Amino acid sequence: MSTLFIADLHLSENHRQITQALYSFLDNRTKNVDALYILGDLFEVWIGDDEHTALMDKVANKLKTYSIENNIKTYFIHGNRDFMLGKRYAKQSGMQLLDEHYKIDLYGEKVLILHGDTLCLADKNYQKMRKVIHNPALQFVFNLLPLHFRKKIGWKIRTASQSKKEYKSNNIMGVTQSEVERLLVKHKCSTMIHGHTHQVAKHEFEIAGQPYKRFDVGDWFTNFSYVEADENGIELYIEPIDTKA
Repeated sequence: MSTLFIADLHLSENHRQITQALYSFLDNRTKNVDALYILGDLFEVWIGDDEHTALMDKVANKLKTYSIENNIKTYFIHGNRDFMLGKRYAKQSGMQLLDEHYKIDLYGEKVLILHGDTLCLADKNYQKMRKVIHNPALQFVFNLLPLHFRKKIGWKIRTASQSKKEYKSNNIMGVTQSEVERLLVKHKCSTMIHGHTHQVAKHEFEIAGQPYKRFDVGDWFTNFSYVEADENGIELYIEPIDTKA
């Protein structure tokens, strides 16, 4: 049996080949799979569970069918794009929502999973904004706004974020190693799996002479990547996306 981890698909109507890549990924990985963990940014933007687009409903149906028909548990950790995804859509998709930092026992190995945006402490402007937009009171007020107004706000934030990202160096977008180590020690885990940075890689390092690992799952665009774990260990895979799909 194995467990799968994906992140940063950024699904939207503008990149249908990525949606098709997700469907193919699910169709081809049904045998001997215990669970699928989606580590945030499944969608490019999310402004509330009351929005119903054809894409959102089709993805929800696909995920729920995948989970039920194959007896595979599906879990979701919020990303910085879809942090407003709520219980209603999670239920529609057959997903269980998890805390932003979540510890799991992965075939005898203690693993910390998260989206990864909380690791990027060098991106000070984002961290300041994150504290604001994750305020429960502000989110409650935002959900009271008319849907069309929330759409405008959501896409303005998305456009501004994309523009700023183009000028950020990899050092700012990458993780802060001291924060990685702090969280691993705090949660008593030897391995971390996350997304967000779009810098797909496996990192090995030591803390106080003990070995640790960090897997950056990577985004889906021209390639898709995923982490697969079983009783023999944890591996990172990268495969091309069919851009003609």
